Amino acid sequence: MSSQQRAERSADYPLECDHCHYPIPGDPQETDDGQFCSTACLEADGDDDAVPDPNAYKRIVTGIEPIDSLIPNGVPADSFVAVSGEAGTRRSELLTELVWRGIERGEPAVLVTATTPPTAVLERFFENGWNVLPALEDDRLRLVDCFTHRLADRDAFRERRGEWIEFVGEAAADAIVPIEDPADIEPILRECNAALDDLEMTETGLVAIDSLGELARGLETDHIHEFVAETRATVCKARYVPIVAGWPAGDEGATMDESVFDGIVDLRLADHLEPETRLRQLGVRKLTGARYLPQWITYEYEPARGLFASVVDSATGRASNGSPTPRGAQQRR
Repeated sequence: MSSQQRAERSADYPLECDHCHYPIPGDPQETDDGQFCSTACLEADGDDDAVPDPNAYKRIVTGIEPIDSLIPNGVPADSFVAVSGEAGTRRSELLTELVWRGIERGEPAVLVTATTPPTAVLERFFENGWNVLPALEDDRLRLVDCFTHRLADRDAFRERRGEWIEFVGEAAADAIVPIEDPADIEPILRECNAALDDLEMTETGLVAIDSLGELARGLETDHIHEFVAETRATVCKARYVPIVAGWPAGDEGATMDESVFDGIVDLRLADHLEPETRLRQLGVRKLTGARYLPQWITYEYEPARGLFASVVDSATGRASNGSPTPRGAQQRR
């Protein structure tokens, strides 16, 4: 290392390894091709497959105001995050928007539905003015259907669909992966991983599950913990693809050791702030490997806009529209 490099180097601006892109804690191993933190990186640098800058895929900005304002440096992409909320907190709308914001960024998405038919899931996007037909056509959105095969009469369900829902079903036919036996985790795990392979989802994209509570109720035995542990390992940790899953608050659904989650986002109704107004609030209970602010944010929802932070007047307790600007993180590309 040259004397000029040593002079310029400081704790705030350390040298970066030219292979792994992480700071070099000691003196670098230097060659004509660059400087490296270790022999492993020096030897691997000659391979054809270059390691991408970890800042490009290891953290993401969700594009949702209340979440991004609480997690200013981005969500670790290897996270399995549970969104816990009671009825009325718009948990399903949040999961829908997370998928849409990813599609807007040009990333693929897999949505596992256990609460409603795939066509009804797609209708949530359309109700917000979010047209997912191009994403379905371009094979950027896949729906793993853990609901339809629980219906007692699936043929009658299809025959009674209206023209619009029938059109949506036909347009999305190639993007829907039916699970023949949603009472067993093996076909769900298999088809989820197959969908990720088809969409080439490694270091890009998002998986949303709506919801773990409903999925747990459909299983023959309490295998939901095994499902979370398996998908967390094979999807989040191996591929750097985050999973965001709905999880019922309190006594609404199945119980599970919450230590299996990397992160938990809580949604609540805060009636105590204004007795005549049902304020909704969002807070981050935990998120491994990330800085997050220890506070509640009041939020509202509008079609097209999605979830947005609102400001509560301290004198009246009433909420008004607000638009805090998240900062500090760059969107994953």
